Amino acid sequence: MGNTCAWPVLRTTDLDEALDLAERLLAVATWYEPSWCHLDAWAHSESELRQLTDAFPGAGVTSYGADGALLPANVAVGIETVVEARETLATGMAITRCHILWHNLKWPPVPELGLDEEYKYAELEVACHSHDIHCEKWAPEHTVFIHARPGHDERAAWLAAQVDARVVGPSEHGW
Repeated sequence: MGNTCAWPVLRTTDLDEALDLAERLLAVATWYEPSWCHLDAWAHSESELRQLTDAFPGAGVTSYGADGALLPANVAVGIETVVEARETLATGMAITRCHILWHNLKWPPVPELGLDEEYKYAELEVACHSHDIHCEKWAPEHTVFIHARPGHDERAAWLAAQVDARVVGPSEHGW
C-alpha cells in the first residue's frame, strides 16, 4: 500500500500544449499500457451528469452523495490512445472539471540519482481547469502532474527535464 506524490510540471491555458507534454512524458516511460488510461469527471448537478452520460454512453457512474443522494457523482471513461484522450478530455472539460490519468506505466531508472525503475507509483495526469489532482477548485489553467514515489522529488525534476519542462510548484499527496 501507499500513495503517490504528484508534482506539477506545466500549467497552461492551452490544452494541446498540456497533452503534447503528456505524450512526450509517456515516451520517456520505459513501458506503459495505453489502455490503462481513463477520464474522471465530477458531476455536481443533474444537468452535468446528464451531459456527461450523454457524451460518454457506457461510462461508469459512481455516486458519492450522502444518505443515498445521487450527487456528486463520478463519471469514468476508459481511453486507449492519446488521440482519444485529446477528444475525450476536450468533451469532458466543456461540461465540468475533469482529469485524464495514465497508470500502469514505468518510470525509467536514474542511476546517477540512485533511483531504480519505478512501477508502483508511476502515473501521469492532466487536470483540466485545475491546479490540484482532484480538480476540486476551478482554475484558468490545465496542469500536468508527474506521479511518483513520495520523496522522489529528484525523479520528478529529472523526468520533467527530459522533455524540456520543470517542476512548477510544490508536490501534493496523491492516491
